[in-house]
Amino acid sequence: MYYVAKVDQEKCATYNCRQCTLFCPEANTLMFDEDKNAAYVVEDRCKGCALCVYVCSDLLKRDCITMEMVT
Repeated sequence: MYYVAKVDQEKCATYNCRQCTLFCPEANTLMFDEDKNAAYVVEDRCKGCALCVYVCSDLLKRDCITMEMVT
């Protein structure tokens, strides 16, 4: 079992800030969908560092990203 980031795309689309995509240390993991105006996670690439959660929740106070357990 391990954790990966999960984006609430509906909530994310209201902000359209893209900050999480800039801070993710793993290339091509946290992407931005132009059609939905929201970020999304490529789960196979996510290392579970939770830096995106820190940026979104703690710094920006938006709470669009959570960590979810994958079995």
